[in-house]
Amino acid sequence: MHHTLESAVADLVDNSIDAGASRVAITFETADGAPAGLTVIDNGRGMTGGQVDEAMRLGQQRDYENDAQGHYGVGLKAASFSHADTLTVLTTTDLADVHGRRLHRSDMQRDYGCDVLVPGAIRKELEGCLARFDARSGTVVRWSDTRFPRTTALGNSDWLEDSKTRLRMHLGVIYHRLLAANRVRIQIGVFDRDLNAYGAPEQVAPIDPLGFAASAVTGYPRDLVAVVGEVPVRLGCHIVPPKSSGPSFRLYGRDGADFQGFFIYRNDRLLQVGGWNEVTTAHRHRGLARVVIDDFSSIAGLVRMNPEKSGIILSHELQHALAAATAPEDAGSAVSFKDYLERAEAVFIESRQRRRVRKPVAEPSKGLHDEIRRAIRAEIPIRQDEDPVEMRWRRMPAEKFFEIDREARTVYLNQQYRQMLTGGKTGLSDAPLIKTLMFLLVEELFKGQHWGPRDKDFAEMWDSVLGTAVQLEYAYREGGRG
Repeated sequence: MHHTLESAVADLVDNSIDAGASRVAITFETADGAPAGLTVIDNGRGMTGGQVDEAMRLGQQRDYENDAQGHYGVGLKAASFSHADTLTVLTTTDLADVHGRRLHRSDMQRDYGCDVLVPGAIRKELEGCLARFDARSGTVVRWSDTRFPRTTALGNSDWLEDSKTRLRMHLGVIYHRLLAANRVRIQIGVFDRDLNAYGAPEQVAPIDPLGFAASAVTGYPRDLVAVVGEVPVRLGCHIVPPKSSGPSFRLYGRDGADFQGFFIYRNDRLLQVGGWNEVTTAHRHRGLARVVIDDFSSIAGLVRMNPEKSGIILSHELQHALAAATAPEDAGSAVSFKDYLERAEAVFIESRQRRRVRKPVAEPSKGLHDEIRRAIRAEIPIRQDEDPVEMRWRRMPAEKFFEIDREARTVYLNQQYRQMLTGGKTGLSDAPLIKTLMFLLVEELFKGQHWGPRDKDFAEMWDSVLGTAVQLEYAYREGGRG
């Protein structure tokens, strides 16, 4: 029951992939402006009545296929009850025979009673869900009575946007191979119960932690082999290009050096995103070192994996073997795991010595999404001894696009164009691209104590140009110009 929201939803997606699904839709449900539920729909094979009964058992023992993501038989229940008090499963193999089951957390704690839902009462709902994929088979998993935070309307909006972002990044990383190969498509959306309407879904894009166009050093990536008994374990040793700054390096919006270490896959699903597992120690100079273990079957008997699939414990035997890994005999050169780490450290140190110092910027604050603020702080030095700069909307004449209030340390955008620029999906952190571009354009105007004629002229110039541009944009979208 140590699931995060991301690991819990990923466990449900694992089940969908095991069922052969090519489409998965994850939908947050809101009521009265607050998050109230979550639903995962897939177009997989679905389940028979007997199969769904077994799926609802706790720790059901069964033989998993070699290519299955499931492992313990507790994922569906543990993932669901980590965030909700009611779990409902609707499923069908061909729409002719529908099945529904419901578990309540209180019943599970008392006698593990499971409700069997009347097929006639759930058929229409199940058919409606599968119609989104034009599918005749599949499964719907719904969390109700969720323990999502309930705060102010503004706080709820921030939590929902942040949760969607974190979930999109997490799924993009751990399923990047499946997504890139189009073996599965995953989308995340919101359903407003009060309006009975879906928002525009967002597709999960693959984020390959080794997806770099260039190599940092000649001869890498290269393979090393660790031998445990008579079993070879192949290590793909990469040195990340030192100037990397995109999502493949800065995973989850954090410093890429936090993800040095092993990337362990099982059936093309990433189980571990960095970490040295006590084979060696983390060090900032090793921030460019990433090692891929692809053949999980070669280490399966030498590791323990927690039910949340978020941590792997290596046996001492495997730890020692990995530390002693060397290049295979036909590699042409004798390179050890120690040599690899030293080379990665040397590349890192050399890159830091050559790196140009970037010009500092004002600290971004409210109005810019947390992920963008993290990216700015990771990439650019922040000017010290200054209050942060906010991005807000407010009403102003149509010919204006923005205004600057130096005293309030705020950039205001014209409320009149908010609907158009956000597509109607408003919130504290809306319009991330426009707000980011505006912040980078004008943040220097907040530097220092005085605002001189040159600064005022600069702001007036860009406001005039952008005011014209946004009105033209509005006219194009309204069909007034061709």
